[in-house]
Amino acid sequence: MAQEIDPGAPATGPSRPDPVRAGARPTLMVTWSVGETFGGMTAMCLKRASLFHERGVPSAVVSFNPAPAFASIRSALVAAKKLHPDVPIINLHEYYASLLHEPATAQQDPREHRNFDWNHHSITKRESDGSVFFTDHSSRLYGGLSHREYFRPDGTIYLTDSVLPLAHNSQKTRRVLLLLDSHGGVRGEFAGASDLYKHWLAELVGESATDVIVDSKFSAGFLGSFEHPLAMKFVNFHSTHVSAGADTLTGKLSDAHQGIISNRDNWDGITFLTESQRQAFVERFGGQGNTVVISNPVDGPAVIPEFAKRDRSKVLHVGRFTKGKNVSEVIEIVRGVASGGTAVRLDLIGEGEQHKDLEDLVRDLGMSDLVRFRGHIDTVEEELATARALILCSKFEGQSLALLEAQAWGCVPVSYDVNFGPRDVIKNESTGFLVPFHDREAAVRAVTRLLTDDALCQEMSLNAFNLAKNYTSDAIFDQWIQALDSARAKQSARKAIAGMKAKLSAIRFRPDGTLEIEISTEPSVLEPDGLELVLTERGNPDAQPVKCLPYRETDGNFKFLIPIDLRTKIPGTGLSTCTYVLKREA
Repeated sequence: MAQEIDPGAPATGPSRPDPVRAGARPTLMVTWSVGETFGGMTAMCLKRASLFHERGVPSAVVSFNPAPAFASIRSALVAAKKLHPDVPIINLHEYYASLLHEPATAQQDPREHRNFDWNHHSITKRESDGSVFFTDHSSRLYGGLSHREYFRPDGTIYLTDSVLPLAHNSQKTRRVLLLLDSHGGVRGEFAGASDLYKHWLAELVGESATDVIVDSKFSAGFLGSFEHPLAMKFVNFHSTHVSAGADTLTGKLSDAHQGIISNRDNWDGITFLTESQRQAFVERFGGQGNTVVISNPVDGPAVIPEFAKRDRSKVLHVGRFTKGKNVSEVIEIVRGVASGGTAVRLDLIGEGEQHKDLEDLVRDLGMSDLVRFRGHIDTVEEELATARALILCSKFEGQSLALLEAQAWGCVPVSYDVNFGPRDVIKNESTGFLVPFHDREAAVRAVTRLLTDDALCQEMSLNAFNLAKNYTSDAIFDQWIQALDSARAKQSARKAIAGMKAKLSAIRFRPDGTLEIEISTEPSVLEPDGLELVLTERGNPDAQPVKCLPYRETDGNFKFLIPIDLRTKIPGTGLSTCTYVLKREA
């Protein structure tokens, strides 16, 4: 039987579905925090855990944050059907607060915080039973020092987290975390929170081969260096690797993704929601053998909703009211449709910080009779089944669930062509309309055609519906299992190859104009057959790469000659990448 989970009680391990899929490994879906309200990243983490569990793969959601209302949050998620009732959320603080170790072996007491005079600062209590969860303290004499104590429900301390001065430089600080047993004995000391998090994840993996899938960018930042002989880890890119609006090849990297990118070789798999997003990543950072495309799952009805029941004037926008979603542009497009004499009504489904600004815009434009603010509703699918079109004007996307959900219900999307999601699921004038960014006139024409041309709209509705079948839960689950199995089969070889080091030793121009490049490699457990240099054109994903073999090789040093006529083979702005490919005998 499936493990019975009390929503109000902490779970101690992955649930065991009945029946368990043959050869299935436990899978941990890692995020940072789980609340009653959350964005698409957490929603997909919860959905994937349920998806795996229902198909026979033991799964659990892992979170690290201290949450006083954790029990009620989990109950609410189950009640709202955001989380399968048999899938536990394993939280670091609940885990250690409920774990009663045997007394620790006697050792020197490392609790240096006892040497400081602390001011009592605040108390945070658990919502479930009113017990003290943690207390915060600050130093009476030294600014910047702090001390937090986490308590079990019985009042014993399970964790302390202190910021203390360095031993030889009191002007600088260091962080010390101590895990304590129920008798007050020290069971572990950590020089940073990330060390504690990795220690705990290793405990969860234990002695079972386990797949770890990380959704949170913050968690991925410290888990890039997590290693366990039985664990395999994937990280999901839910958004672009560059700052909003930046060029994917040369722009500033997203602060949230820098940690992942700098440790990209440490991951067994890096998943992208769309092929265009993966390609942009590979163009900039080289051909990573650990990259894979796996979309978010979207399930629609088995049969397309009846077209005759679609409202000829109804268009939708589904999403958060943020600057990135560019909802004001949606309103302007609908204004243009109405100005052309076409009957139209816009329903805005969602909420966000721009709600008041958007209401002011609608009022100032005199569109109050054309635009309805629906807020968060539980009937989005019914709205998609009766609307003709969905408009998306985002400035950027990872992958738009709104687009896929619209297509799954036969609602035709009209979207700006931005990085990355729209162009991967919209074939222009077939499964939707793909409009150049900020081209309102083109968007107005597209929406008008869908509202006035029944035959066109019905044909595109059916095309969109059929395309969405590629993104069902069953299809996406199969892709995950294939990717995880393939990565584990390659894991030992991939880690060995990732550990090989090569560096550019010299660049020289010869008198005849040829370019000599020298690359040196460090000894490795693998014996490579050789090295080849791959040259590609900057900013041209369709360009054919030119491969060069070394003309001389001595003790790990490889010399390459780049012909003077190379620019006739690779025209454009220049050479973007010089990557090496290590080959070894099978």
